[in-house]
Amino acid sequence: MMDDMPDSLQVREIELSNGFTVWLNEDHNQPKVFGAVVVKAGAKDCPDTGIAHYFEHMMFKGTDKIGTTDYEAEKEILDAIADKYDELAACKDEKLRPELQKEINRLSIRAAEYAIPNEFDKLTSMFGGSQLNAGTSYDYTVYFNVFSPQYFAHWAELNSERLLNPVFRLFQSELETVYEEKNMYSDMMGMLAMERLTHRYFSPHPYAYPIIGSTENLKNPQLTRMRRFFEDYYVASNMGLILSGDFHAEEVIPILEKTFSRIRSGKAPVSPSVVLPDFRGKEKVKVKLPVPFVKMMALGFRGVPANHKDKVAINIAMALLNNENGTGYLDQLSVNHKIMAAMSMNQGLNEAGILAVAIVPKLMFQSYASAEKLVWREINRVKKGDFTDEAFCSLKLEQRRNYELALEDINARAKMMMTLYSQGKSWKEYQEEMSGIDALTKEDVVKVACKYFTDNYLYATKKTGNYPKNNLPKPDFEPIVPRNGDAVSEYAQKLKELPVKEVSPRFVDFAKNVKKVTLAPLATLYLTPNPVNKIFTLRLSYHVGFIEYPALVQLNAYLPFLGTDTMPFKEFRNKLQYLGSVLEYDVEEHKFHIKLSGFDEHFAESVRLLGLFMQHVEADDKQLKQLVNEEKVAAKSFFKSSEDVAEALFQKVKFGNGSSKLTKLSLKEVKHLKGKELLELFDKVKHTECVMHYCGTLGESEVVDTVGEWMNPDEITLPASNRLRDLQVYDRPKVYFFHDGKVSQSIIYGYICGDTLKDERTRHTSKLFSGYFGGDMSSLMFQEIREFRSFAYRVRAEYELPFRRCPDKSGCFVTMLSTQSDKTTDALEVLDALIKDMPLKPEKIPAVRQALVNNVNNNFPSFRELSARVSQWEEDGLASDPNETYLHSLLATDMEDVDAFYHSQVQGRPMVYAIVGNEKSIDMNKLSAFGEIIKVKKEDIYR
Repeated sequence: MMDDMPDSLQVREIELSNGFTVWLNEDHNQPKVFGAVVVKAGAKDCPDTGIAHYFEHMMFKGTDKIGTTDYEAEKEILDAIADKYDELAACKDEKLRPELQKEINRLSIRAAEYAIPNEFDKLTSMFGGSQLNAGTSYDYTVYFNVFSPQYFAHWAELNSERLLNPVFRLFQSELETVYEEKNMYSDMMGMLAMERLTHRYFSPHPYAYPIIGSTENLKNPQLTRMRRFFEDYYVASNMGLILSGDFHAEEVIPILEKTFSRIRSGKAPVSPSVVLPDFRGKEKVKVKLPVPFVKMMALGFRGVPANHKDKVAINIAMALLNNENGTGYLDQLSVNHKIMAAMSMNQGLNEAGILAVAIVPKLMFQSYASAEKLVWREINRVKKGDFTDEAFCSLKLEQRRNYELALEDINARAKMMMTLYSQGKSWKEYQEEMSGIDALTKEDVVKVACKYFTDNYLYATKKTGNYPKNNLPKPDFEPIVPRNGDAVSEYAQKLKELPVKEVSPRFVDFAKNVKKVTLAPLATLYLTPNPVNKIFTLRLSYHVGFIEYPALVQLNAYLPFLGTDTMPFKEFRNKLQYLGSVLEYDVEEHKFHIKLSGFDEHFAESVRLLGLFMQHVEADDKQLKQLVNEEKVAAKSFFKSSEDVAEALFQKVKFGNGSSKLTKLSLKEVKHLKGKELLELFDKVKHTECVMHYCGTLGESEVVDTVGEWMNPDEITLPASNRLRDLQVYDRPKVYFFHDGKVSQSIIYGYICGDTLKDERTRHTSKLFSGYFGGDMSSLMFQEIREFRSFAYRVRAEYELPFRRCPDKSGCFVTMLSTQSDKTTDALEVLDALIKDMPLKPEKIPAVRQALVNNVNNNFPSFRELSARVSQWEEDGLASDPNETYLHSLLATDMEDVDAFYHSQVQGRPMVYAIVGNEKSIDMNKLSAFGEIIKVKKEDIYR
C-alpha cells in the first residue's frame, strides 16, 4: 500500500550533534512551512500542579535576549519575585498571603519597566510567521506556527533561541490569565463531570489529574519549580523538531545544525511507571451533569497505549460497533430505535488507553439495565466473530481511507508527525501500521475484542446536578503595564540582519489551478487534480440553507437514516461501505452540502448509488422520532451551556428576530413534521442552483459524463435566493443581559452596526483596523485587557464585512471576551474606553500589516480546498484571486487610514453589549453606565 507513496509523504529523520531529533517532510504543493518543537514532557510529569501548562504560557514571554531592554537590571528584580513566590507557597497564614501577593505585584511592576511585551510574537510575525500557538497534553508539549519559506533561517534562529534560556517575566499577570482559562473550562457543560470520571478511571496514574492543575496548586506557584521542570525536561534528547512544507532538506539541515544543536544535551528523568489495576467486576460510579430528563451512561474498559500492537485491530473492532456509514451494530440500535444513541471510543495515551461506550437510553421508560443489555449483545457479536467477510473488508477500506486522508495536506501531516514523535514511533513504523491494515484477519479482531471487552469495567451513570466550582476571587493588583510596548531588543536588530531571499507571493490561478465545466445554466462542476493519493471527493453545494428553510436542519439529520424504494437503509449504506465510500450531509446558513468520498477506482459506482438515492429516496416516518428526541435533548441542555446561550444572545442583538435560534423549528413543529414534507423540501434543494466540486485522479471526460448522468444537472432550475439577513440598527447604547447563577465567567459580546462599504480599498483598511484593534497578541485589546490587566483569557475583535455581491448590506464591528464575573465591569471599562477613544500607535502598524501579509502568504489553499475557494470568490463577483490587489493595497495603508476607518465606522456609534453572567457577582449599577440594561428571558433568544 505504501510502496507508491509520493515524495510529499516521505519523512526523513535525522539527529543533530547534540541528540536533538529532526523530522523533515518536503512538500512543495503549498508555499509555506509548518514548524513545531515537541517536548516529551506534559502534565503527567508534574501531576495536578499545572506547571507544564503555565510553563507553556511563559515560553511566549521571551528569553535573556528576547523581550527585554536590559536583562541584567531586570534579572535582579525577577530573582526577588521568584523568592517571594517560594515564600508564598510556604505561607499558610491567610492574613499574610495578600501582603506577599501585593509585594509580588509591586516587584512585577518594577520588572515590567524592562520588559518588551510579546516580542517573540512580533518577531515571529515580522519574519513570515502566522498561526502561532502551543498546547500542553498529558504526555507532551508542543510549540508551533506556519511560516513563509524564505524566512527559514529566521525561524530556526528564533525558535532555538527561545529554548536556551527562557525568562519568566510578567508571570503574575499571566498566571491570572491561567485562572481565567480554568474558570472558562469549569463553565463548560460536562467538563467538571469529565474531570471526575477521568480521575476515577485513571487513578492512581498521573493521567487522573487535569492538565491545567488544581486551584489549590495554582494558588501556590513556584518559579523555582518551573525552572527545574525546564532544566529537567527541555534537553535535546527529549525534544523533536517537526518540519513539513516548501523547503529542500539538504539546504536546511546545516541551518538546523547551527541553531538547534545549541540546545543543551542531557537525558530527561524517567517518570515512575504506574500500571493501572484491572477493574474488579462492574465498578459503579455516578457523575453529575446539569441535564434533566435525559439518562446517560458509559462503560469504560482498560484499553491500550497509543503505540500498542493491538491498536489497529481494536480500531476495526470499534468500527464494527460504530462507523461513518452508520452500519455498525451500535449504530443499528439507534436506527432501529432500540436505544437513543450509543457511541464507542478508543483513545490511546502514551502509557494507558481507554475503550469506552457512551450510551443514551430511550427518553421514556427505558432503564439503564435494559440499554446496557442491548449494548452488550452487540459487543458480544463482535467477540464471537458474528460479522461478514464483506463487512470486515469494507471497514479495512474505511481505515485505509482515513489513514491516507490524515496525511494529505501540510498542516494535517505535520500534526500527525508531532503526535507520532511524542508517542515514540518512527515514520516507518507508522507506514507499517498503515500497511498492516490489509494483513489483519477476522481472528485478529475477535482476539482483541475478547481480550479487552471483559466483565471488568467501569460503569458510570449520570445523575442530575452540578459540582461546586472552586474559583478564585478577583485579586487586588495594580495593572502590570510595561513601558516598552513598542521597543526593540538588540537581538531583534541582529535577527533583521539575516539575509532574506526575495520570493513572490503565490496566488490562485482560476484557469490553471482548477477546471470549470458548465453542466447546465445553474449547475457548475469544478475539477481539481489530487497529487497525493487516489481518494476522491465529490461535493454538491446547493445554494439554499437554513436561513431560507429552517427545516433543512431536520432534513440534514433525517437523510442519513434513509434508503430508497428498492434499497432499504442498511442495504444502501452497506453497498457504499463495501466500495470504501462514505456519504455525508451538512447545512449552513445559505448552503446545503452533500459530500461523497471514496476511492477513484469505485467513483462511477459510488456516484451511481448516490444518484439512485437522490432520485428514489423513500421516506421513513419511524426515523422522525429520532429528530424529535434530538430536539428534546437540545432544548433541555441548551441553557446549560453558557457558550451556546451567549451565541444566541449575540444573534438576537445582531439580527433581532432574524436570529437562527428564533427562526428554527420549535419542538412542537418538529413533532408535526412528516417524512413526505421533508422529502418535498429535499426536492426543492435538488432543483436549486448547485456548484459541484470533484477532486481526484480521474480525467475530465469521465467525471463529467458520470456526474452528468446521475446528478441530473438539467433539472436544476431554481436560482439562489441570497436571502441575507439585515443587521439591527440601534439609536443608543444598550446592555442585553442574561442571568445565569451557575456561571463563573461572564461572556461578553459587543456590537456596532456600521455602514455599507462599496469600495475595495475600504474593505482592505477594515482588515488592518481589525488586526490593530483585536487581531493577535500585539493588538490593543489583547494587551490592554489580557496581558496588562489579566481581565480575560479570550479576547478578540473584528470588523465583519458583508459579501461583495451585496453592496447594500452593512458591515459591523464585533468584540468578544470572557472574564471572571467579578471583573465584568472592570473589563468593560477598558474595552469601552478603547472603543470610544481608540489610541493611535502608528509604530504598531508595520507589524499588523506584516501579520496580514503572512496570513495571505501562508494560506494558499490545499488541493482539496482550491475549487471551493475559487467558486466562493466567483460567487462574490471576482474574476481573479483578490489577495493580489489586497497585498498591494495594504502596502499603501497606514495609521491615518485606520483612524479614518475607525471614525467612519466605529467611533460615536451606539455600542450594544450582550452579556451572559451571574448578576449576583456583578455590580449592576456600574454595568448600567454602559447602556440601558435589558434583562433577557429564555424565550427572547431561543425558540
